[in-house]
Amino acid sequence: MNAPTPIPREEILAGRTLPLMLRLGWPVMLSSLLDTMYQLTDTFWLGRLSGIESGTAVASLQVAFPFLWFLVAFFADFSVAGTALVSQHTGAGDRKTANQAAGQVLSVVIIGGTLAASVGMLLFPLVMPLITDNAAIRDTARTYLLWYLPGLPFVFIGAVFRVLMAAAGNTFVPLLVVLVGNLINMALDPLFILGFGPVPAMGVQGAALATVISATIAGLIAIYLLMNGRNAIHLTFGDLIPRLSWIRRILKIGLPAAVGDSAEALGFVVLMALIGRVDNAREALGGYGIGNRLTSLIAIAIVGLGQGLSTIIGQNLGASCFDKARGAARTGIAVLFGVLLIETGLIILFREPLVRLFIPNDPGVIAEASRFLLLFGSSVPLFGLIRGITASFNAAGRNAPVLVIGLLRLWILRLPLAWLFGFGLGYGTPGLWFGMALSNLGTAIAAVFFFMHFDWKKNLIETPSAPIDRT
Repeated sequence: MNAPTPIPREEILAGRTLPLMLRLGWPVMLSSLLDTMYQLTDTFWLGRLSGIESGTAVASLQVAFPFLWFLVAFFADFSVAGTALVSQHTGAGDRKTANQAAGQVLSVVIIGGTLAASVGMLLFPLVMPLITDNAAIRDTARTYLLWYLPGLPFVFIGAVFRVLMAAAGNTFVPLLVVLVGNLINMALDPLFILGFGPVPAMGVQGAALATVISATIAGLIAIYLLMNGRNAIHLTFGDLIPRLSWIRRILKIGLPAAVGDSAEALGFVVLMALIGRVDNAREALGGYGIGNRLTSLIAIAIVGLGQGLSTIIGQNLGASCFDKARGAARTGIAVLFGVLLIETGLIILFREPLVRLFIPNDPGVIAEASRFLLLFGSSVPLFGLIRGITASFNAAGRNAPVLVIGLLRLWILRLPLAWLFGFGLGYGTPGLWFGMALSNLGTAIAAVFFFMHFDWKKNLIETPSAPIDRT
């Protein structure tokens, strides 16, 4: 399972931005596609349950995901320190310290995954009634979480593995690991959800079980690959022993991102509570769930290209090539916005047939998902601009602006605007979707302001750069 040789440091420091983004980003794109496919696979097979049960199952997953995101954001987002520390030490030519940083980040995230699963078990019985008063949706979401949470540490391991390997310039091996995990999940989903032979139909419980099994296998493979000495990062058991000095650096770099993303995720929990209280809550939650899956699908390209951009910027900052980092950021932001603009136009044009692929037998959910894609979809290209800007800050390890951007998008703009148009002015779900779109516009304006006025073009490390061979 060895990967092609990682892109050399010298090439990342001297090469053109767009080709490097593509070379670094295409494996991440495929990894993200596989991640999205397993979510779409869950939705696809749950949408084939009988009658009204299909809409309830799809809606329950949408209720559960923001709660899971909250746990992942707070406890796993310290892996963002891996992007800064590993890429900058790699750019400086110090592989040994890059490996040490990777080991410490992995240890912090494993501990975080265990804590997240424990906290989740305690909180979810209290949170579900606050999100929706629909007993069927609430109970189904509770069942899903009860089966999913024990596998959360392995989900975290898979996520940090991709971050660390990409920061070191190797995005191919994570693609292979994601491929294995997702193929297992896609094979188990129909078996566990619908049942076959001696295996009973388990519905959302089966979807969660399939995810846990596949994530566990992928997580164990990731640990093996990090320690076998044949990849971009080579860890020893000593690297995994937590060290206070490293933990302090990881917490300092990662805390703003963790607080920002967890606050953003909590905002989505509140958003689900708003959607769950409209008159057609089942249709609204189900439609939002499918529409959100489809917008995630078109965001795959910017996830991969954005990770490639972070690696380019981080390694150039580590080598003190500040002008190259600045130029790469500007080019990358323009590319991400343009790509998402084209993709969004296509998905809006074909929105109804796409929705019917996932839930063919529920007209109410189909109509609401199509409306969501039309009203909210117009703002989706702005995610490309925001992603490029946050990638620049993450690569530099300057995450305070990322924290502010996340808080602004959800708490200051999205929730108040969604409530205003949905409930205050009485427009219902169309008002909710329109208010959410306006929040993306305001966030994009703020992100551009931070990018232009916040000095992110610095490195975090003291290791002198190894010389760059430009011959």
